[in-house]
Amino acid sequence: MNSRFSFDVIVVGSGIGGLAAAIRADSLGASVCVVEKAAHLGGATAWSGGQVWIGANHVAERMGLDDSEEETLLYVQSIAGAHPELFDPYMAKEWISGAIEAANWFETVGAIEWRLIPNYEDYYYPEAPGSKKNGRYLTGEPIDGIELGENRKLLVDAPHWPIGITYEEMFDWGGVSARDRWDKEIMIDRKLSDTMTFGQGIAAWFVKALFDRSIPVFTEQPVTSLLIESDKVVGIESCTSSGNIEISGEVILATGAHDWSPMLSSQFVGIPTEHGGSLAPTTVAGDGITLGTSAGAATSAVPGTAAPITPGYKLPTPIFEGDSGFRGCYEHCMPHTILVNRNGERFCDDSFHPDVILKAMQLDANGDKPNLPFFMIWDEWHHSRYGLGITGPGKPYVNGLVASASELDSLASQLGINPDGLAATVTDFNVHATLGEDPHFGRGTNHSVRTFRGDGDHHPNPNVGPVIEPPFYGMRMRLLNTGIAAGGLVAGTAGKVLRDDGSEIEGLYAVGECVTRTTGGGAGYNSGYSLSRAMTYGYLAATAIVNSSDD
Repeated sequence: MNSRFSFDVIVVGSGIGGLAAAIRADSLGASVCVVEKAAHLGGATAWSGGQVWIGANHVAERMGLDDSEEETLLYVQSIAGAHPELFDPYMAKEWISGAIEAANWFETVGAIEWRLIPNYEDYYYPEAPGSKKNGRYLTGEPIDGIELGENRKLLVDAPHWPIGITYEEMFDWGGVSARDRWDKEIMIDRKLSDTMTFGQGIAAWFVKALFDRSIPVFTEQPVTSLLIESDKVVGIESCTSSGNIEISGEVILATGAHDWSPMLSSQFVGIPTEHGGSLAPTTVAGDGITLGTSAGAATSAVPGTAAPITPGYKLPTPIFEGDSGFRGCYEHCMPHTILVNRNGERFCDDSFHPDVILKAMQLDANGDKPNLPFFMIWDEWHHSRYGLGITGPGKPYVNGLVASASELDSLASQLGINPDGLAATVTDFNVHATLGEDPHFGRGTNHSVRTFRGDGDHHPNPNVGPVIEPPFYGMRMRLLNTGIAAGGLVAGTAGKVLRDDGSEIEGLYAVGECVTRTTGGGAGYNSGYSLSRAMTYGYLAATAIVNSSDD
């Protein structure tokens, strides 16, 4: 069966970038459709923490918080300083000002109700110029599934976050891993009411807005090729076992990162397969990058160690259909735990994931990576209070995931770690950790980590405590991509896809994580950049397409 359709704008992908583009294009009077590879909508956005980083945003302004576009640009530039050659001030300004405009517009038209994540610092506050203690992180107000009606079944479920509670509640209850103090009754009530927060909540708002506007959606429809005439992209083709469809129109690629493409992830990040993985849905496989390059698009990348990769692990058995088994690990940031290499040595600020990835991928004089593999080591104090992922505090760990022993040397032998090295490391760490200090690597000194990834009730340091109470536990860790790309298509103003010579490919735009991160400010990264850039450039791309058709 072959079918043909025609729209002014074709959006490929249904994360925040694609949904934002579709809503904006429709509001400006264009005919628009969304084409999604998966059976559900929301993409990597729905699996995320739902942080949208926007300096000088209207929510902070109405709360009386001081900020400016100039300070925001200063911060973006300052944390990109390790690779100044990748920083484009014009593109950074377009993103920063566009994000402010887009966030305000989407709330004004009812696509989302924003909520400030309070008292949450920029990653590099206060050291980085332009950084702020509060005001730049937005997320969505809680939304109940009933608001989506029958379309609720089309929203992808999310495995990585405690959906239903708010950031304020999580912080008040001790932090992201302090689940022994979370209010269980509130969580049960929110589950019964199908209340959505974090990334799934943001995706729910935008999916609702999509269907409120009766925008056509094609699911389970992977785009297999772009239609090109005289070097201009004029539509897409999707070939499946159930038939082929062709859709003519200008194309916005919003397909997400390269996580599940072994070739692209190897090219852009380079984490050895046995040490890596991804927290993104398995449908996020670099499709937009492949499609763009087939039309002559250029690609570029930031260094792999600059990508927002997080420590995590792989469950021995997946839990639900489409589950890769990979899980992020926030418990490694909590007190009474450390990360070590196979020599039993610490090698980084093991509570701050940018430092973990940088040091884990570091090469020695022989070109080897001495800190891979690496391991998380913790004690019973940690186990009884935090648990691990799906394992509640004090409960038995998933069979086959965690090793345990009453003595450190026995634990080391089980994991293949040098026992003498581990014993020496733990002894030295404990001397300082008892005082809440880490003079060697500065664990627990980053303000953002203390707020978001620490135990707010643990004193004197929310991230530091001695590994001292047997039995001891350990497991091998992995470096997990998070649906946030190191490399992708090169795009210019408003997401217009560019060739190697800098010329624009007519009819083709790209937004979000299928675009290289230099679009929007360079190699630096702060949590919330990804959703902010995707939403902003979806908004800008749709605006540019409609405005150009009016000329």
